[in-house]
Amino acid sequence: MVKQNFQPEHTPISPSDVSKNLSTTINFSEISKSFDPDAMPIWELVAEISAQVPDEEWQKLPTDLARRFDYYQKQNAEGLDNE
Repeated sequence: MVKQNFQPEHTPISPSDVSKNLSTTINFSEISKSFDPDAMPIWELVAEISAQVPDEEWQKLPTDLARRFDYYQKQNAEGLDNE
C-alpha cells in the first residue's frame, strides 16, 4: 500500500474561529422556490445519457476506473496514453 502525503490547500480553522467569525443563516423558503418537483431525477438523467454511449466505448474504460480515478486523471492531464 502506498502512503500518500496529504497537504491541505487551505488553512484549517477551529470551531472557535467559526463561532467568532462566521454567521450562517439558511433560508429554506428561498431554496424551495428553486426546487422543481417535476424535474427528472438525476439518476434517470444519467441513465438516459449513458444509454446513448455505444457499448464499444464503455468497453474502453479501465475496469478499475472508480478505484484508481486519480491515477487515470493524472495520466490524462500529463498527456499519457493509457490504452
